[in-house]
Amino acid sequence: MKAYEHSGIVPVSGALMTLGAGSLAALLLGVVYTFAFYHILYVYLNVLFTFGFGAAVGWTVGFVAREGKIRNVPVVGGLALVAAFVGLYSAWGTTAYALVPSSELKQFWNDVGLFPFLPHNIAALMGKLYSVGSWGMTANAPVHGLPLVALWVIEAGIIGAMAIAMSVGQILELPFCEPCDEWVVARAEPHLFAGQGYEAAWSDVKHGAFESLAQTPRASGDETHYVRVTVSTCPKCDASNYLSVVACENRVNPKGGRYKVEQKLATNIPLTAAQVEIVDAAAFIAPAIGSEQLVSCQSVGSAAIEEPANRFPD
Repeated sequence: MKAYEHSGIVPVSGALMTLGAGSLAALLLGVVYTFAFYHILYVYLNVLFTFGFGAAVGWTVGFVAREGKIRNVPVVGGLALVAAFVGLYSAWGTTAYALVPSSELKQFWNDVGLFPFLPHNIAALMGKLYSVGSWGMTANAPVHGLPLVALWVIEAGIIGAMAIAMSVGQILELPFCEPCDEWVVARAEPHLFAGQGYEAAWSDVKHGAFESLAQTPRASGDETHYVRVTVSTCPKCDASNYLSVVACENRVNPKGGRYKVEQKLATNIPLTAAQVEIVDAAAFIAPAIGSEQLVSCQSVGSAAIEEPANRFPD
């Protein structure tokens, strides 16, 4: 079955709103990022600040793009990249202030105002830092010259990549109901089934035979392996429904901590309203793990289903 694909529509108002809000957020975040970078002198924290800066810009762009109902992943990524550039420009414009001792900052502002944000002043600052450096991996050993340029390029790449990833991730697999002009939202509680994802039932599901779920034991999510089935529906109509299947594995790291590994088996398979009922019914009557299978099923959702006798006591 063909999975959902975005229509590519970009509302003008949504694009303008996303560009404006993303750029404003990036402008402010650039100021915070630069002061944190130069005043908290821990290299590992500086690296985290760089990733966090890009992620925050991208999250803002993605959130506003979703609110603006943009259904075009490349456009959202492009808007995030523009916002990231604004953030980098803001960060460079703020660098002159961050290099001034805190006790002299007020006087510096009174003397120069916003002049450090002018392009030629930023270029001059970059040239000076290229020669003398501004920070280093160790004390009294500032990085300068081509190694510093390489770090600047890596920094810009991280910020841009994080911004794009965080922005497009918010709409990449989020279906949209065009007739209702609404995003299709996932139900709060997914259906959990036993299995590792390569069983015949999941091949049936990917080809539209959802009745096979009735023969698949239910899981609690605490098992080593289980499969999560999520149904997403339009909040205004019953014409836009989608099903996603993810194989999950609970693992334990050497320190005893639990973590989960996920593998997507199917994403946003279209469902009719009747098929949604079939999936729900199959999940309801499916046996628990370890119980005897009592379901005789030719067509889940029809009168031919015999529900498990032990589910409804006399």
